[in-house]
Amino acid sequence: MKKLLSLFSIIAALMIVVSSCNTKDPVVEKGELQSAIYNPTTKSFTLTYSSGQTETVNAVIDNSVNPPFASVKLNDGTIISVSDATKEGTATISTPTQVSNNKYLNDWIYEQMSIYYYWNTKIPKSPNYSLTPDKFFDSVLYKYSATDPDGDRFSWIQEDYTELLKSLSGVASDEIGFDYTFLWADQTKTHYYALVTYVKLGTDALAKGIKRGRFITKINGQNITAQNHRTLFGGTGTKTLSMADWKLNTTDQKYYLSNSPDVTISMHKDFAENPVYLDSVYTVGDKKIGYLTYNFFARDKGDNSHDYDKMLMAKLEGIKAKGATEMVLDLRYNSGGAVSSAIALASALVKNRSTSNVLVTSEYNSLVHTELQKEYGANYNKEYFIDKITKGTTTVVTVPSLNLNRLYVLTGNFTASASEFVINGLKPYMDVILVGETTYGKNVGSITIYEKNDPKNKWGMQPIIVKYLNSLGQSDFTTGFKPNHEIDEFEDLFLYQFGDTNDPLLGKAISLITGQTRLTRSTVSTSLRSSQIDEKKTLDMKNRSTFEMYDDVRGDDIRNLMKKK
Repeated sequence: MKKLLSLFSIIAALMIVVSSCNTKDPVVEKGELQSAIYNPTTKSFTLTYSSGQTETVNAVIDNSVNPPFASVKLNDGTIISVSDATKEGTATISTPTQVSNNKYLNDWIYEQMSIYYYWNTKIPKSPNYSLTPDKFFDSVLYKYSATDPDGDRFSWIQEDYTELLKSLSGVASDEIGFDYTFLWADQTKTHYYALVTYVKLGTDALAKGIKRGRFITKINGQNITAQNHRTLFGGTGTKTLSMADWKLNTTDQKYYLSNSPDVTISMHKDFAENPVYLDSVYTVGDKKIGYLTYNFFARDKGDNSHDYDKMLMAKLEGIKAKGATEMVLDLRYNSGGAVSSAIALASALVKNRSTSNVLVTSEYNSLVHTELQKEYGANYNKEYFIDKITKGTTTVVTVPSLNLNRLYVLTGNFTASASEFVINGLKPYMDVILVGETTYGKNVGSITIYEKNDPKNKWGMQPIIVKYLNSLGQSDFTTGFKPNHEIDEFEDLFLYQFGDTNDPLLGKAISLITGQTRLTRSTVSTSLRSSQIDEKKTLDMKNRSTFEMYDDVRGDDIRNLMKKK
């Protein structure tokens, strides 16, 4: 009898095992997670698997950040998330491996930002470490808003720090060869024309006859749209540009946009742009007027040669040698760059230069300030006018002194950061007259943070760490400097070449200097208007480094000092 019961027990057990093996596992049936959609009304995620099955899971909402953050952790460790819990949209799916990698990188980001960031006391205390590094970085920023107008508009992060460093020196990984602005080509706003604002020196575009003021209507036979513009203006190989130019109709004396022959140009890889663009001296009556177009601030192309600084100083020395006593500085497209080059330029132009006079004062967060003051003394944050550019104890180049009574600066909407640094720094010492449009409004600077010897981390950050004030303690230009004489160079989208005295900005500056009224664009009539320009899309196409003002004067000292702590 006992043997019979034992046999029944074995059979029952086998039946259980077989039954268990034949039961379909619902988790296996779902297959791989393919997508997740967030619903702000139900505060839930709808998950879709490769089998076609769907599943709804409730989200956890973090209201300690703005906007609120929504996420959920699945049983296998996968994390689903959206950065704005108030909007419907596709969610980010992070696998356990990705979550682990993100945590490693985000720990580094949080630690560095807690040390260096100008607004480090505003960083969230409990951020979401499962986010991808770029989204995590964005989530900890103290952002600009209508209620926080002094907040951050400028900090950024990049996956490859080597590309970041190159971009700061004006080196582009793929370069078409000219700067441009977008304008709507039709009333329904379906596609753009690109108006060339300047052609970069040494490019194939310049050699092939592309000039400031010409229009690109298509690239490779395609209309330029909001969806394809990055592809059309980037990449490698050649580009066939459909061109258009202003043609005068002698009947009504108006200029009309007419098609011109196509131009095929070669793209450039790792192209280093020279910012020292054009210089001249004009003699008008008894006045000698210097003119300089300078498109960004950089010491060199990243090779530590100071070649651009040397060239800039040579141009200024040449203007001085020709007897110029008035100066027009064209910064209308200069959106920033190296603080050291800005100090050198301001030092060459200032009236009655003294190396004992303060150009700017730097303001850091309390943590950085305390350590710098301890190491370098109470006046560590004063930047004085200079009479030479040095590398260590060696003089690289002498800074000439033009000793100007006043300075005319041509400005535009993209005149920013280091350009505004020069304007603000010179104002206490001389008359600075602005001609053009309101500047961008950036009074803060950054440093580059990266780990050179960490194979797991190739990211680079460019966080804001410093605010600059002039010798009077003034730094209130976050909405930009308004021009003394407002002129819209894009009024009729007819652009003159740099240095042409018919250019409305340069012409106005010369008339103010000489007292002579000059005929400018009143003689030009066109069929287009500046209202057709899409500034937002033009700004979107510009590299983040375009508007950077990076502290190459004290940046290395700050990094080295804070790493010891």
